[in-house]
Amino acid sequence: MTPLVIRRRIVVLFFFFALGSLLLGGRLFFLQILQGEVYQQQALEQRLREIYIQPSRGTIYDREGRKLAFDISVDSVVANPVQVTEKELTAQRLGEVLDMDREEILAKLSSNSAFEWIRRKVDPDTAQRIRELDLEGIYLVEETKRYYPEGAVAAHVIGFAGIDNQGLEGIEVTYDQLLRGSRGRVLGEATALGTDIPDGFKKYIPSRDGHNLILTIDKVIQYIVERQLDRIMLEYQPKSAVIIVTNPRTGEVLAMGVRPSYDPNDPLANPDNWRNLAIWYNYEPGSTFKIVTAAAALEEGVVSARDSFFCSGAITVAGSSIGCVSAHGSQSLAEVVKNSCNVGFVTIGQRLGKDDFYRYIEGFGFGKPTGIPLPGEEGGILLPRNRVGPVELANNAFGHGIAVTPIQMISMVGAVANDGVLLQPQIVREIYDHEGNLVQGFAPKPMGQVISRQTARELAGYLQEVVADGTGRGAAVEGYRLAGKTGTAQKIVDGRYASDKHVASFVGFGPVEDPQLAVLVVVDEPKGAYYGSLVAAPAFQAVMAECLPYLGIPPAEKPAEEEEILLTVPNVVNLPLAEAGTVLEEAGLDYRFEGEGTLVVDQIPKAGARVPASSELILYLWDGEELPAQEEEGEVLVPNLQGMTIREVAETLSELGLLLKPEGTGLAVAQEPEPLTQVPLGTMVEVRFAPPAE
Repeated sequence: MTPLVIRRRIVVLFFFFALGSLLLGGRLFFLQILQGEVYQQQALEQRLREIYIQPSRGTIYDREGRKLAFDISVDSVVANPVQVTEKELTAQRLGEVLDMDREEILAKLSSNSAFEWIRRKVDPDTAQRIRELDLEGIYLVEETKRYYPEGAVAAHVIGFAGIDNQGLEGIEVTYDQLLRGSRGRVLGEATALGTDIPDGFKKYIPSRDGHNLILTIDKVIQYIVERQLDRIMLEYQPKSAVIIVTNPRTGEVLAMGVRPSYDPNDPLANPDNWRNLAIWYNYEPGSTFKIVTAAAALEEGVVSARDSFFCSGAITVAGSSIGCVSAHGSQSLAEVVKNSCNVGFVTIGQRLGKDDFYRYIEGFGFGKPTGIPLPGEEGGILLPRNRVGPVELANNAFGHGIAVTPIQMISMVGAVANDGVLLQPQIVREIYDHEGNLVQGFAPKPMGQVISRQTARELAGYLQEVVADGTGRGAAVEGYRLAGKTGTAQKIVDGRYASDKHVASFVGFGPVEDPQLAVLVVVDEPKGAYYGSLVAAPAFQAVMAECLPYLGIPPAEKPAEEEEILLTVPNVVNLPLAEAGTVLEEAGLDYRFEGEGTLVVDQIPKAGARVPASSELILYLWDGEELPAQEEEGEVLVPNLQGMTIREVAETLSELGLLLKPEGTGLAVAQEPEPLTQVPLGTMVEVRFAPPAE
């Protein structure tokens, strides 16, 4: 090899060496100078371990400072997969303690991360068993868990929080941002195995605990309400029930109970019961809505205490017959309210007209949400004014053809009790930060003067008579002057009113001279008795009887002892059970029935007997087969029943010792046997009834 070749090879080698050095230097310049900060940050992130510190969620208290929801410390099971050497054995042992699938745990232990949740928020016994296993790479970290010490009490108001302490229902979700606070962090450098680097970078960012809420709810009153709801569910087995108690002077909700319910400590056990029916449920209010009709008519001056109304048992509106519970005859305005007379209220609605009537309906807050700070509130259902004709107006006047929510109804009656001023319902009194500083207080929020103070006071007097001597006698509390109204409404099923599905309700307030409490009871589809006076009024009475003394409201001066009041037993033989119940309700008497069927064929005590007000009648029902045996023998002439109401026919035949088999409603138009036919005592007379227009 010549020296020239050698020199050429050296030059080529030098060239490639120089080129390589240049490329390597360029690459180093790119990595360390141009991309230095990027890779420095990536290196820091790889060795930097970040642990979040969860804040303590704010505590929820009742109005007296009693805890309804707060955080407790619990352990969660976590893993550092890098540190777990025997992954399959570890997964097996963890699965046995945590009752988890082994493959699920193994997948987490096989990840490339330095932190994996295995099971969040385990109970103390499980946490102790994990400690005893002493598994490599498996740790227990402290977290907080939401705890509700009263269980299902006020569950639909408070709601519940999820696994990450985020609000999911009730107040917990409405005020979630205030309650949850802000989480903190601990930053520190660690090796690839997850161990801390001595003297490495460390930084601590503290968490900030959430705000605390003081609710308007009174736990004692809430307990009283919950107890009555349990009694209603046990006795009447309804589809659902709601009781709301408010202070009508402030709009504060003192108790809100719903059945069926759930335990917020374990909400997934009853997910179908989460919905708050007190603010969501739309229902036809029936006769409780007559309060709105009366208030509007009094305020507009279309009726007065001096007016007289006549009820023949039915009224015809635009060719449609609207019935009443009975033919009340001539009545004053006070008697129309006391007797809950449909005919009288239809007449009042006609005097008002739809425009004025709707102005007050909307003024009382119907047709839109009240604005109570709870999730899922509905606004009820009103027909558009252009679709309201004479029949719709008549139906609205006595609480049909309109849908309301329970919170709207309690707000409406609260306005009557509050001298005509409608207040927005309040559920939160105050908000404090975690250091105890007041953040926000809530004062009563007036929504408008719907009726005058004079009208409100006059209407309260009429409603007091309902409780003292009307359909609401079952709501009376000795020593207190209470006002209220019963309601019994048929439910609409498949576009038609169902004769076997009802909503029973009662709404009222007291004491009348200085209202401090308003109470609403709504019972959906009770079994057996379904009248508001029999199902809802006693619950109202029980709540008032406990809450008034608890709040330190003294009874009025007790009058001198009087002789026991005796009531005259009316004749309900031959009446359908529903009609008989109405008659006895008006008479202030309770009853129970024997046998099966819908027609009353005998009663004890007999008609005309004088019995104490607390007496219970026994009604014997006909099952459509064998007729009851007659105590007397003989024959009578069948009278001419043409044109009589069902109640008049029932009474006439009963006095003659004959039984009635009715068909239809309205007035008698045909009968079998024919008039003046001689028949044995106890004979069943078939009578067909039809509306007067037919």
